Amino acid sequence: MVGLGKKNSGKQLTSHLRQLYARLGGELRWIENPPKLRQKKWRGGEAFAAEAGGRETRAEEIREALPHIVYVIQMFDPEWDPAREKLIRPLRRGPNRPPHGWADAAYDVLRETGDWLTVREMLDRVVERHDLSVDDGPAYVQAYGAINAALQRAQGGLVNDGGQPPRWTLKSQLRGNEPASAVGEGDW
Repeated sequence: MVGLGKKNSGKQLTSHLRQLYARLGGELRWIENPPKLRQKKWRGGEAFAAEAGGRETRAEEIREALPHIVYVIQMFDPEWDPAREKLIRPLRRGPNRPPHGWADAAYDVLRETGDWLTVREMLDRVVERHDLSVDDGPAYVQAYGAINAALQRAQGGLVNDGGQPPRWTLKSQLRGNEPASAVGEGDW
């Protein structure tokens, strides 16, 4: 039998499986007890009701997988109690978003252009690329805020020019002595 080694002695596996258990358990709880607004057929209620069969199939898959996850976790940590694990509620995904999120789509745009872009320019390119519609005020503000917040939180790899509005680029794409601020410096 091959040992797991000192570094991978089961702690990493159990940590990953606990997170998986929390996510799947949260998803199952959401499927079994959906938000009341969805049940009352408010905005998007008809589509939500039409997807009931798919949700029940997914719930059945989760119910079959959870005991196996619990078994493996308890192999390494017999004291672990699944009832005390805090479940993670699934993220709400709207129909009018890029498939991998606003921030990742904006980073893709920055990687491909190799130029300085404002948040508005990034948003316009993401919307065009994924054929989205963010013409109304709230959807545009939400998308703009998601991209802007991700850029502000960036640990590194991104720099801005310090202007108003700030223009952003990837640190790896700077060409010599171009102006850059300290925002976003560090590891990305």
